[in-house]
Amino acid sequence: MRKLRVLALVFAFVFALSGAAVAAEYNWRLACEEIAGSVADLYANEFARLLAEKSNGRIHLDVYPSGTLGTPTEMFELCLNGAIEFGLVGPGQCGAIVPENQIFALQFLFSDDDMLNEKVLASSKALNVDLAAKYEAKGLKVLSYFSEGAMYWSSNKPLLTPEDFAGFKIRVMPSEMLVETYKAYGANPTPLSFTELYSSLQLNMVEGQENAPYIIQEMKFMEVQKYLVASKHNYYIMHNLANADFYNGLPEDIKAIVEECVAELRPYVYKVQQELNDQRLDMMVKAFKPGQELLVLDQEQRMRFREIAKKADETYFKLSGDPEFAKNLLETFRAEMASAEKELAGK
Repeated sequence: MRKLRVLALVFAFVFALSGAAVAAEYNWRLACEEIAGSVADLYANEFARLLAEKSNGRIHLDVYPSGTLGTPTEMFELCLNGAIEFGLVGPGQCGAIVPENQIFALQFLFSDDDMLNEKVLASSKALNVDLAAKYEAKGLKVLSYFSEGAMYWSSNKPLLTPEDFAGFKIRVMPSEMLVETYKAYGANPTPLSFTELYSSLQLNMVEGQENAPYIIQEMKFMEVQKYLVASKHNYYIMHNLANADFYNGLPEDIKAIVEECVAELRPYVYKVQQELNDQRLDMMVKAFKPGQELLVLDQEQRMRFREIAKKADETYFKLSGDPEFAKNLLETFRAEMASAEKELAGK
């Protein structure tokens, strides 16, 4: 049934473009899982601008934000099937195809230093070589990983230790990995649709949730929450994917242009997400009512959470479909992160 729907989308998509004037030598399409004006959408449009500029107009990229080509999962499938050239999606959309990427659902895997995380995302062998090879084997080329910002907790009680989570009803996305991680803290994780989250917090069906600051502010969750916790327990990672057959068939000079654009986008998207999250966080804190509070985990508290969160490792190995690979991938990435943190501490 899903294949039929994807085919229907492809035909509708091709028909919609059939009357379009095609002036460039290369006409490409990118589907983005987020709405217009989001961090990912700004990335996509800057990608389009850079491609046109650096190719002297030889390359034209059309950007299709959330909802224009189906669900995020369907957008991913269009890229996988070669109906579009690029997909800008989170790992969750392709977990069924590349289950090893659920490494990104593990908590306290990253540093609480945003710039350090960006450097590791750009240089990590675990991600850019080992995990990328799993994508390539399935027909996808990972051009880059980037962060849309740290995840915060919001709640109606302080959440500063794993013990604070005992019996705590926290909303999670439908993900076995997330459920197992929060169970490790003693919480009562509740999978729930994002569209139901505000009302569920309001009615105390769940007591807290996790999201980046700009999303928490945009969705007005602090209207029905008391505490905002700068936990930075995870980062929302996006990746820029290309259909592998398409990409590998490009002339070398065109590949070089794409790679140059992707490299230039790194500092751009870091600045965009940093400014957006900082701005929205400031807006929320300034709008706090009496009794509301911003809490920040210190390093000792982070280390306690980090050790307990490792209890979810076995779930990741099991869900990956390739436990030995997943163990090596996680071990390599943790070593890379530890080395980067040690180097930063020594400066």
